[in-house]
Amino acid sequence: MERLTVAVIGMGERGRIHLYGFLKNLEYFHVAGVCDRKEENLEKAVKECGISKDICYTDARLMLDKVRPDILAFVTMPHIRLPLAELAAEYKVRGLMFEKPMATSLDEADKIRKLCMENGIKTIVCHQHKYVRSFMRLKEAIDSGELGEIHEMKASCQPQASQLGTHYIDYLLWANGGKRVLSVTGHVHGNFYLDDSHPSPDYVMGQMICENGVRMTLECGYFAARHEEHNTGFTHGPAEAAYWTDDRLTVYGTKGYAWASCNGKYAVFSPLTSPDIRKGDYHDFFQKEQYDAQVRYTKDFADWMNKVKDGHPCSLSQAYHGYEILEAMYVSAIERTRVDLPMRLPLQYDALEVLKDKLGLVKYRRF
Repeated sequence: MERLTVAVIGMGERGRIHLYGFLKNLEYFHVAGVCDRKEENLEKAVKECGISKDICYTDARLMLDKVRPDILAFVTMPHIRLPLAELAAEYKVRGLMFEKPMATSLDEADKIRKLCMENGIKTIVCHQHKYVRSFMRLKEAIDSGELGEIHEMKASCQPQASQLGTHYIDYLLWANGGKRVLSVTGHVHGNFYLDDSHPSPDYVMGQMICENGVRMTLECGYFAARHEEHNTGFTHGPAEAAYWTDDRLTVYGTKGYAWASCNGKYAVFSPLTSPDIRKGDYHDFFQKEQYDAQVRYTKDFADWMNKVKDGHPCSLSQAYHGYEILEAMYVSAIERTRVDLPMRLPLQYDALEVLKDKLGLVKYRRF
């Protein structure tokens, strides 16, 4: 099997987790360069991940000129996704990995999608929670038929739409076997997070109907159901783990239901468990599970690149459809109507920019 040369741009916390995923798959990858404008982030990468200072760069072009990688991974803020995708095409990389959300507008997400397709770049977006063991248990219950015929799914998360909402749209699509969404309605309110590095309304609720008849609901933001105890308000620090993992995907079938959260908890109720519930808790998302999930996610990309597998569960096409669904929720709220997919581009406006004008400040209230 071919060993693929890798370069990584962005050595913040998530960037170092991406690097960890490659370093734990050295049978398949050779990390030849890492880049960050901040020297302190590179120093952390050297110290925490054991890489050589010789492969550290503060200039992405300089790194790419020297390394000429097969794979480019970048972990940067959403507003600069497109320029880095263009850089990947310019340097003729064969594989591209980057963080969610895809972009901050559907037009930009579409440009990235077309750019990768036209240049034959195999691309994945890091909706990696499906590799967490709690989600793997959920998928096993679905795929085995234990829940019967699936007819409804619900997803909720406390963080805003562009932080975890795109994750959970992706997991809804994944749990439904990749079936397409045909129509969307949406509600949004609150402007606090519209100026965030990951911009979105404070609360988003959407209803989706899929081509196989499955109905799906998404809620994200402060008004979504709380499943864990954590500090509340419109500001949260990175140390508040319970807030960042307060999410849940629930799948309902004709024989039972199951749910999973990225904090490691899951439960299944079916004829095989009745009258009890099969449940578990893998506990340590931030210390262990997110790292193990990254390793599995990265290994699957190696298998796709080397034609061992035909695709990847975090494919660009599914990520784009998920972003399109989220954008449709915004447009539905703005236009006060149902939005049918696929959406026609170019849109008459940038949805997030319109929402900045239309949405007002909402006072936080704990429910």
